Amino acid sequence: MTFITRLIGFSMLLLFVFLAAALGAQGWLRQQTQRLRTEAIEAKRAQFAAVVRSAQPLNHEHWTARDQDRLGAMCGGKVLIFGEYVPPPPADSGILYFDQLIEESNFAPITARVTFFLSPIGRLLATFQRVTIGLLFFGFALLALGVGFSALTSRSANSTRESGAPSDLAKAEISSLTHLAETSVAQTAALSRERDVRRLAEEDALLKQTLLTQSVEGKVRLGHDLHDDIIQSLYAAGLTIESVRALIPTDPAEADQRLAQCVQNLNATIRGVRAYITGLAPENLRLAGFAQAVNSVGNDLKGSRDVVFDIKIDEEASAHLTPDQSLEALQIAREAISNSLRHGGASLVTVRLHQGDREICLLIQDNGAGFDAANHATGGYGLGNMEARAKRIGGTISIGSRRATGTRVLLTLPFSGSA
Repeated sequence: MTFITRLIGFSMLLLFVFLAAALGAQGWLRQQTQRLRTEAIEAKRAQFAAVVRSAQPLNHEHWTARDQDRLGAMCGGKVLIFGEYVPPPPADSGILYFDQLIEESNFAPITARVTFFLSPIGRLLATFQRVTIGLLFFGFALLALGVGFSALTSRSANSTRESGAPSDLAKAEISSLTHLAETSVAQTAALSRERDVRRLAEEDALLKQTLLTQSVEGKVRLGHDLHDDIIQSLYAAGLTIESVRALIPTDPAEADQRLAQCVQNLNATIRGVRAYITGLAPENLRLAGFAQAVNSVGNDLKGSRDVVFDIKIDEEASAHLTPDQSLEALQIAREAISNSLRHGGASLVTVRLHQGDREICLLIQDNGAGFDAANHATGGYGLGNMEARAKRIGGTISIGSRRATGTRVLLTLPFSGSA
């Protein structure tokens, strides 16, 4: 075997290795591009669901272009709300989309289509995929050229051996093959560096998406806390001031006493806001105790109403609650008591906390006007907030009520039996 034949064989081997690596990279790029598209759609779907839960109530009878633009701006895409079928965007347009059912209707379901462009990382993957395809074609062209060149070299070598004269063409061919081998090695190293850069970019995009999801969840939870705690306290203070206006001409002493109580409640609300800002609300609840906190909630919401609170808290049961469970259970009790006084006009509110073998139960029951639970399934924020809080701490909540029979709210938390 001559030197030229060995060099040609080595060059062909390097070319085959390059083609195999390029084919593997092409398959891997296709798989990563599809996975990135799927993850982008699922992440955007979760973000859109969180945005819909945290957004202010929209006009559910007629979706306006302003509603659609508002939802699109909050979730980082374009939102189209429709009741009848709308064809999807072309598959080769580079636009990702998904359809999300957001409202049931008597005639047709109301669906939101969220469209958005692929992230820069996805476009980079698609570009790399096209580059890899180009490299494959280039490699096959080089392979065909090498085969033809090998045939010519073999014929030239046979001719040289027959004539016995050296050939300058053979030296030029050797130089060309050496350059081809060096180029193949350099392309393989460049492909390896591109894979490393792409991997780091994917990790950075995943971290940013995680931080965005945590930010949206924090805004939703802050909205629940503002509605269940601060808004309820301010509402009770407003009712007290309204009652004072009627008492000023007839009973100034009583009016002054109620105003003093209202000032105390407002100061407590201010302290609560500061506690939320500094993150001390769970610590304050732990120091005060669950029973004292429930009594304080009842006194704050009572205002000038003629209502009796029957509160019995099992201290052993409350000691088994975690800080998060105590805080969320207290906010559920606050919302239920506020609803009993504001909407039910109750004169007796019963609060019980006790433990069983495998669960801890919190009961809030009143003798108010009650309501039709079936017609309030999609009511205001209060009932939805209570269900969200119960789910957050691993519990379940049931709300039973009928008109003129009062309302019963039962929170059940899992309990292992050990402190």
